[in-house]
Amino acid sequence: MGAEDARPAVLLNPLEGEPTDADSHIGGPLLWPIDDPWPVCSVDGEPFVGAVQLYQRDFPELPFPSGTDVVQVLLCALDHDAGGPDVRLVWRDSSSVVELIEEEPDPSEVEERYVPTINVFEPIRYAEHPDKVSGGTKIGGWTPWYDSGPFVFSCPECGSVQHQTLSLATHEPSGDDVEWEFGDEGNLNVFLCEKDVRHPIKVHID
Repeated sequence: MGAEDARPAVLLNPLEGEPTDADSHIGGPLLWPIDDPWPVCSVDGEPFVGAVQLYQRDFPELPFPSGTDVVQVLLCALDHDAGGPDVRLVWRDSSSVVELIEEEPDPSEVEERYVPTINVFEPIRYAEHPDKVSGGTKIGGWTPWYDSGPFVFSCPECGSVQHQTLSLATHEPSGDDVEWEFGDEGNLNVFLCEKDVRHPIKVHID
């Protein structure tokens, strides 16, 4: 494989910690304004669970839309038709958040395998090649196909190609897993439209 096959990637390398809503993290408190309704699953009525928060200052590799500097990933921690949790992405301008939600709502029922432990990051930046793909939680890089694929996904709104942007892993290269499990101990991969990341996302678990 040549240099043209290399894709920039950031291995998030989660480690146990005590993040605040002002930090990038897995499983910690989200920077959520009091006047923004907390998302609720349209299928089962349960509140979503805050899963990942990433600030632009920490991860400029992410395609933040103009006027935003933090992305929040929330999961409906119950099984859905795709064989995993429902996923919601929220792009936010942190400077616009004046007053925080008093308490994040707890769902009455969850699949424990979709609820992570609380972690901070010690990111590792590298160039990833298709013949040596990390299966850890990461930004960018190549999709870790295990039981299916490779597939090319198109945006249902505009038809543009969707690119893998975030991969959440059952197992980390460091061995410090965050105690969630996707599919057959695989990865939950999030694909975003190359023209507008606010278009509907594609989630593929493999």
